[in-house]
Amino acid sequence: MGIEKMRWFCPGLFLSLLVPLVLATLSYGQIETSPLEFLKGQELRHKDEKGEVYLGKLMTVYFDAYSVDADKNYYPVFLELTDLLKSPLRENYRIVMRGYSDSSGSPLENMDLSAKRAQGLKDLFIKEYFMKEERITAKGFGEADPVSSNETEQGRRLNRRVEIDIYGDVTEAVRFIDKEEEGQ
Repeated sequence: MGIEKMRWFCPGLFLSLLVPLVLATLSYGQIETSPLEFLKGQELRHKDEKGEVYLGKLMTVYFDAYSVDADKNYYPVFLELTDLLKSPLRENYRIVMRGYSDSSGSPLENMDLSAKRAQGLKDLFIKEYFMKEERITAKGFGEADPVSSNETEQGRRLNRRVEIDIYGDVTEAVRFIDKEEEGQ
C-alpha cells in the first residue's frame, strides 16, 4: 500500500497539476499559458515571416480601483517573461504596454491613471527585471476600448488593465526550436 501511494505522488504529475492552478489564480485567468509556451507557439506560427511581426497579447495585468501598482502575484510571470526576452534568441523582441481604466473618473483623470499604470509596469520591468528601456513602450488610453460593462464592479475591474503585447523577429528563435526538434 505504501508503494502505491508513492507511485501516485510523482513530482511531474504534481507540478503538471499545480502550474495551471497557480496560473489560473493570478487574476481572472489573464494568462492561459506560460510565457515560454506562448512565445514558442507564436514563433512557430510566424516562422515564415521576415522582419518584426506582432506576436500577440501575452497577458493582461488587472489593477484595483485607483491603483497604479501591479499586484505582486504577477511577479513570477513577469520574471519568466523578462528572462525569456533577455535571452540571445529573443533579444530583438519588444514589449508594448497599453494601459486602460474604467469610467469611474473624469476622462482626463482616467487618461492619466491609465498612462501611470502602463508607465509603472514599464518602470518595474526596467528596475526590477533589468529590461532595457528602449525595448518597452508604454501608453495610456484612458477609458477607451472597454472589454466589459462599466455598470458592474466585475466589469470595471476587467477594464482596469494593462495589456502586454509582444513584437519581434522570430528568425533566431525558430532556428533554435528547429534544432531542438531535430535533436529529439
